[in-house]
Amino acid sequence: MRKTFLCLLFSVLGSLAQAAEPTDLSQGLGYLRVHSLDEAPKALAGAGDLVLDLRRTIATPEAVAQFSSALAGRAAESRLFVLVGPDTPVPLADALKGSLLTIGIKGSHPAPEVVVRQSDDDDRKAYDALEAGAALTDLISGKVEKDRYDEATLVQEFKGGNHDAHPPESAQAKNDKSPARLTDRVLQRAVNIHRALTALKR
Repeated sequence: MRKTFLCLLFSVLGSLAQAAEPTDLSQGLGYLRVHSLDEAPKALAGAGDLVLDLRRTIATPEAVAQFSSALAGRAAESRLFVLVGPDTPVPLADALKGSLLTIGIKGSHPAPEVVVRQSDDDDRKAYDALEAGAALTDLISGKVEKDRYDEATLVQEFKGGNHDAHPPESAQAKNDKSPARLTDRVLQRAVNIHRALTALKR
């Protein structure tokens, strides 16, 4: 019974994959949230820069193999940012190597190259907010925890070789008890890094 249900689920998700298209984040960057890894190969065939969200995807061994092939065939000049999390399927670890950048919170697997300081709970809330209808622009437009810690600052950090920069927590932030604005900091970090690389023409 359970096997039949899973087969049906993968079949339905596979049919939805045909309609999966990246959302435009401007400046040549697209965003695709992947619920089933079957959705990924079509998006990877595109020539543009892409943020591929695999934080809570599901994958069969066949889908992992197809994904690996699609990665190998991706245009070398296209930047790929892969968002990972604690729920990212372990078998994807080997595939997520090479000319891409993995970004996620501590405890994600594979271990991300850029670790974002956000709790698992807040990461899930931000992820679920989009599913509940929140605007993508609202989830990535919050402050990066410190005034002027923006693309210009990231450019300077990248020039200095620091690809995992994060702002120090200010005294005001420590004492601020007001509810924090819901921000998808993992996705936000990917967007900011892309802007920094674009500014550096890299």
